[in-house]
Amino acid sequence: MAIRKYLPLLFLLLLFECFKVKAQDKNIKFRSINSVDLLMGEGALGLGLQTVNGIAYNKFYFGIGFGVDYYNYKSYPLFFDQRIYFGYYSKAFGYGDLGYNFAAKKPGKDIGYYDGSHFKGGIYTDVGFGYRTGFVAHYSLMFSLGLSYKQLQRPVGIVPTCLGCQSYQYYSKFGNAAIIVKAGVDF
Repeated sequence: MAIRKYLPLLFLLLLFECFKVKAQDKNIKFRSINSVDLLMGEGALGLGLQTVNGIAYNKFYFGIGFGVDYYNYKSYPLFFDQRIYFGYYSKAFGYGDLGYNFAAKKPGKDIGYYDGSHFKGGIYTDVGFGYRTGFVAHYSLMFSLGLSYKQLQRPVGIVPTCLGCQSYQYYSKFGNAAIIVKAGVDF
């Protein structure tokens, strides 16, 4: 019976050994993609920063990314990134991101008036294409163009004036779509 509590640890060790053996394959490489983003849409401009770290295998890339997004409302997207590279030298690529958009703690000025309520997060997506070119040794400059969508939610509570009536709360959702232009370094 005592072996049952060690099964998860044994499973993790076995999984680690499988990845360790696979990581010795010459085609698998760790890569980091860091970019500065310009977001445009809905009459507003915003800036963002992103870092994506993961593994590349042949013409495929899988990673986990985190960023800071100042488009309309400050938020922090956390997402999975997947890329496929095209061509003989794998310079052109298509990418897709899917994740969760964490809201900043205090929204400040919001929808034309000051609002003390806090936003909650929502879905985050980003899809596009790009091009990378060699820079120095194992570094590449990367440029891409895509469409980004982030969602935020704000709780709205209604307190009735009658005795015995129940108050309730619902969420007002804000969707922010934008064209995203990225420039960065891939190494």
